[in-house]
Amino acid sequence: MTSQQRKDFLSYQQGELDAVLMYKNFAEMTDDPILKEAFLEAAKDEGKHANILSQFTRRKLRPDPTLANITKKAFKILPKRLILLGISFGEYQGGKGYAPYADIPEIKGIIDDEYRHGDTFKALSKEV
Repeated sequence: MTSQQRKDFLSYQQGELDAVLMYKNFAEMTDDPILKEAFLEAAKDEGKHANILSQFTRRKLRPDPTLANITKKAFKILPKRLILLGISFGEYQGGKGYAPYADIPEIKGIIDDEYRHGDTFKALSKEV
């Protein structure tokens, strides 16, 4: 693994861990059972992604609560449609961010999950 790949994978790993915390917060904050299930499923997948990445980085990282704290405040005041569209955009950007490593099967699986999450939250944004 090159130093650039290691740097990228550590960044991705941190992002996945931070997303787990964010999605768990959202699941706790919503009364909507469909949203709760989507948030918990995304949290589970993001945790799986962080675990996959840790196999490459050989590092155990901890989530940084900064993103979760900011998004928790936003979840309380912004329209849910806007929150869900923002999540969708972030997931699509995440998928694009992994593109340089799409030839690695494990990373290709993460990319597929990121785009699936983007599609899920985009669709949910039309229902709230």
